[in-house]
Amino acid sequence: MSNEESAEEKLESIANTTDLQTAIKRLERRKFILEEGLKEHFHDLTVSLKPKNIIKNTIAELQESTTLRQNVLKVALGLGAGYFSRRLLVTKSAGVVKKALGAVLQYGITNFIAKKGDDENDEYPKKKNVLRRILSI
Repeated sequence: MSNEESAEEKLESIANTTDLQTAIKRLERRKFILEEGLKEHFHDLTVSLKPKNIIKNTIAELQESTTLRQNVLKVALGLGAGYFSRRLLVTKSAGVVKKALGAVLQYGITNFIAKKGDDENDEYPKKKNVLRRILSI
């Protein structure tokens, strides 16, 4: 509201044509400056949204953050292990059931490897998995 009030006061202070001309020039100059700022901002935005710059910024963030780097490494290892375990089990001529089991195996191994490091960082005692319970008997 203060902007509206100050605009009304400026309009009231214009008494003759010279004041009107100076006010118009002032507004045109302000408009030009705002347009230039908007153009610069738009140019910066288009440059930052180029795929090359997105990848470069992502790599820079990965180099700075150790936890993010570790998480990406865990996920990549999990995906790779899951993919290769599925390829070992499922051949090109495999049936529907074998393909479904391969997908389940891939999902399970991927999640197991990706979440394995999270269990090691817990402050709580480690849970024994089913395989350890069976083998320890």
